[in-house]
Amino acid sequence: MSSVRWPVLAFTSIFCFTTDYFYDVPSVLHDRFIYNSTACHSGRDKCLHLTASEFNLLYAVYAWFGACIVPFSGILADKLGSRGTLFGFGILFFLGSGLFSYSTHLEDEQTAFILMLLGRLIFGVGNCSAEVITARLQTFWFRDRELGLAFAISIVAGRLGSVTNFLFTADLADMIGLRSTLWLGTVLCGVGLIGIAGASYYHTVGLRAMGRNAGPENNEPFQVEMIRRFTGSFWVLALFIVLFFAAVFPFVAEAPRYFADRYSYSQSYAGYVAGSTYDVALVSPLFGYLSDRLGYRGLWVLAAPAILFSAYVFLFLIPSFPPVLFCALMGLGYTLVAAIAWSCAPFLVPECGVGTALGLLTSFQMLGIGASNAIIGQLLSQGASKSKMQMWDDVLLFLGSCAGTALVLAVALNILDCKTGCQLRISQSSRRKLAGTPSPNNSLITDDPGSDCIEPRSDPVLSALIGRL
Repeated sequence: MSSVRWPVLAFTSIFCFTTDYFYDVPSVLHDRFIYNSTACHSGRDKCLHLTASEFNLLYAVYAWFGACIVPFSGILADKLGSRGTLFGFGILFFLGSGLFSYSTHLEDEQTAFILMLLGRLIFGVGNCSAEVITARLQTFWFRDRELGLAFAISIVAGRLGSVTNFLFTADLADMIGLRSTLWLGTVLCGVGLIGIAGASYYHTVGLRAMGRNAGPENNEPFQVEMIRRFTGSFWVLALFIVLFFAAVFPFVAEAPRYFADRYSYSQSYAGYVAGSTYDVALVSPLFGYLSDRLGYRGLWVLAAPAILFSAYVFLFLIPSFPPVLFCALMGLGYTLVAAIAWSCAPFLVPECGVGTALGLLTSFQMLGIGASNAIIGQLLSQGASKSKMQMWDDVLLFLGSCAGTALVLAVALNILDCKTGCQLRISQSSRRKLAGTPSPNNSLITDDPGSDCIEPRSDPVLSALIGRL
């Protein structure tokens, strides 16, 4: 059903664009959130008076509560199907964005901050869960075909949302103010909800055309022991994702302020430079296509932390190191992981547990990002004992350590994969030959009532196939 899978991808990409745009809005409008903008002091705009710790808490609460719910959203998707669960969490992410925007209209700043945290919490729960289920939809329709490419196209859509935010939101706030800018983001989240509805519709149409139930795609009930059947490589991948993203997203959130402090950039220009991190994501479909075509996903993943760690070393040791080059290197590493690392997971777990596995990965990722945001907030609150640049040096040392540890884990992932059947080295075309089913609907999620949960393919067969490549 190739006529269905591409519309599903298109609508899920619309969702990715809108949600990534709204996620990064506080970063670009940082000065208006902490009452440090000239528009605030001149009375031209209604601004907030958040401290550095309170501002970082906006990102931390998103990550922590998202991390708590996404394992259960994956389990729900495995049990109940993608359509209903996806739309339900889509409504949550839209309502959360609206509550966040509404909070800026309250006069009592303590109440406004509590309501803002609540909106960010609901937005995080809905968005993180919906991202897991959209990835599950893409895996359903692109299994053994263009899985890496599909994931990469979604990444491009999301990064375009972030780039749009970094390029235009600051200027937009100068024209229409903080409140109206946030409400415009909420309207875009409404467009994302329409994208979710479209993806759910086409998914249902495709299932019915295949003669399947439009409800749950997998009829085997979730069991706790399913998690015990996840391979060791999956858990190494999970730890890798925790540390890698802990070294990326929190820095991007603080990058405009860091570049303004270190290089004396204006807030607007610093936002442009930080946004260039995501410009590199435009080439992620190429990486996704190559990983599908050539295989060796583990080696692609290994390159990412090597690039990121090198970038942090250069930024820390070389005072004149160009920030645009740093952001380009970080963006390249991020693009490799986002486009390829996530597509590794379906090949490391039983086929009927993919939703659960993606939920766990997202949960670990959010926990790592939340902890990293909290640590950075504390490191930047040492003004009584350290200078501004000394505090930033501590932040770089922390983030560089995360990137270095992720590099070690990527090496361990490749070693473990070689010892357990080379699951990640197979190209998609070879995987189809191994499965003996060229159909694009040879999905990892079975809909046959009597089917068993299929384990990752046997090591001897895979090893023999590797020997023939």
